[in-house]
Amino acid sequence: MALKDFSEGRTDVYKIDPRKLAIRPDWNSRDFSDPANQQHVEELAKSIAEVGVREPLKVFVENDIPYITNGECRYRAVMLCIERGVEIKTVPVMGEDRFANEADRLFTQFVSNSGKQFSALENAKLFKRLIDLGWQQNDIAKKTGFSAGRISQVLELLTLPLVLQQFIIEGKASANMVLATFKKHNGDVALAVAELSGAVAVAQEQGRTRAMPKDTEGSGEGSGKAAKRPEGGDTAKGIKQFLKLVVEKAYADSRIDDTENLVTMTFTEEEWAELMQKIDY
Repeated sequence: MALKDFSEGRTDVYKIDPRKLAIRPDWNSRDFSDPANQQHVEELAKSIAEVGVREPLKVFVENDIPYITNGECRYRAVMLCIERGVEIKTVPVMGEDRFANEADRLFTQFVSNSGKQFSALENAKLFKRLIDLGWQQNDIAKKTGFSAGRISQVLELLTLPLVLQQFIIEGKASANMVLATFKKHNGDVALAVAELSGAVAVAQEQGRTRAMPKDTEGSGEGSGKAAKRPEGGDTAKGIKQFLKLVVEKAYADSRIDDTENLVTMTFTEEEWAELMQKIDY
């Protein structure tokens, strides 16, 4: 038996010259001025130069032009390879569902975004476009798996002036920190920029590229070292001090992601073992 004998449907993969594909301006929510996205494309280009494009790009045809709906990072990486002299004659391409509408294609960006996750700002732009198409926040929440409250929080990022959004895009501060600082100063852009710039300066003095909330408080210097066990035994105060040091170190090492609906932090083995010992687990 062949694979087709097990299939309950058919999906055609075509080989198309990438030079014949097109990108609709401003359609993708991905921000390619973001250094992290530029680095992602660069890494993809290195991989594609070695092994080619393995995952098909998705397109839809409008006015006889095949526009990419999923895979712009791969496409940009391919074109970068061609620019550098790598011979790439075709890439694998699949067509979108012929019954798909504009909202379906926008959601494809979200659900198919398995390579590099959208930033909070990129999600905000995507959700705003869906709202412009008549979608309600509750409907977007059901489709994305986010809570309706989280959708509202993400959309609120679009109220930030561009100068403040740039702190997020450049990875100098988290979306939550920038928004909180803006609100703290009641929308005064100059004061928010001053405080965030000061926090970034503090972070850079301590060898970090990303500011933390504590950097706006004028508090003591971060250690930049692994968390040390505080004196005083495993008291509540000792555990609190230990966790504070662990969190500060995690922020310094970019091991905390507070851009989505769940905040995640990665512990080192040493930190985790010490925490387990402190709580007698």
